Amino acid sequence: MILAAVLLFQGLAGAVGGDPNALPSAVIWLVAGVVFAVAFWWLNQNFELYNVGKETLTQASARVAWNLLVPTLIVLVVVALRPLEATFVASLTDERFAAGGESEVNFVGLENYARLISVRFDVVECTRTDGGACEVDDDGELVFPRVRDAVTDEAYRELRFRDVSAITLGESQLVLSARDDDFIDAIGNTLTFTFFSVLIELILGLFIAMVINSNFTGRGIMRAAMLVPWAIPTVVSARLWEIMLRDNQSGVINHFFVNIGLLAESQAWLASPALQIPSLVAIDVWKTTPFMALLLLAGLQTIPSDIYEAADVDGASKVRQFFSMTLPLLRPTIAVALVFRTLDAVRVFDVFQVLLGRQRLSMATYNYETLVQSQQLGYASAIGVVIFVIILLFTLAYVRILGVNTD
Repeated sequence: MILAAVLLFQGLAGAVGGDPNALPSAVIWLVAGVVFAVAFWWLNQNFELYNVGKETLTQASARVAWNLLVPTLIVLVVVALRPLEATFVASLTDERFAAGGESEVNFVGLENYARLISVRFDVVECTRTDGGACEVDDDGELVFPRVRDAVTDEAYRELRFRDVSAITLGESQLVLSARDDDFIDAIGNTLTFTFFSVLIELILGLFIAMVINSNFTGRGIMRAAMLVPWAIPTVVSARLWEIMLRDNQSGVINHFFVNIGLLAESQAWLASPALQIPSLVAIDVWKTTPFMALLLLAGLQTIPSDIYEAADVDGASKVRQFFSMTLPLLRPTIAVALVFRTLDAVRVFDVFQVLLGRQRLSMATYNYETLVQSQQLGYASAIGVVIFVIILLFTLAYVRILGVNTD
């Protein structure tokens, strides 16, 4: 019904704007929506009358839940299906973005996906001296040749593989190479950021939620103050942190740590590769921990207090109560919170884009660069599909590991 009404509005607007074909299509959608709504209501009423006294309480609750979910799921499927289809179809081509119909679109099949996810591992031996020993540089590190010079496989050069990272194992080096090394780097950056930010937010959020859930003076003020970082738009908070993280004494963070003796000199938090991800994790933890705490607080408030009173009578310590009662009862809420935060963290864009730009890419910022800067619509669509699959796998893993479907 809602979707049909929206389409009717679009049809009226199209008709007024000179597109007379838009209105009939929208009217058909509206009629179909009305017919579906009436049929769904009629079937539900008759099913309820037929099963009076035959359903268990669990079955009746499940039916009510599905009655509420089905219309929403249908709208979501109808709204999302067309964009997903268009994105997947575009990912099979070499279509250009904003080409204006001037460039020819060719079908390339799975070539975009092959380029995205093609990786290989190669073992490279150290450079030998005339005496057969490994060469050592001025820092005492073993010297290794370039991978493309050491690898004899011509496919490495023909497909334009580039080395991403390497691990030294004795006198050899295990090298990871990829056809799109920027995307592999972006995956590593995103997953590292996601793991540490979500883990820290879960721990801090649970601690804050348990503190706020207890009775103390000023609890209401603390709840309101806790939400301030979350309420600030991400772009604004990123700019504020950019000012505070300046790599000189004008940066509040450097000034504070140098004055208390934790740092000997100012650090380039956003310029040093070793400090970039930790800095972004800290910013995200500051901003998003209140959201995690809010979700967990809602779960804590559903746990009846009498079970804790019974545990106190039985002599259970607070630590035992936390691990044996609070965590198991809070598991469904933790699962929901983890799903929400992981989905949000995996598709992180704004913090990376505002603070790092091209210095370090997430999957979302790499997708943006590919689409807008390189104007490769087909390749960017393939990146979008891969990101969607990664997010789906994370969600299924959480549901499976935490047993959400059984609670």
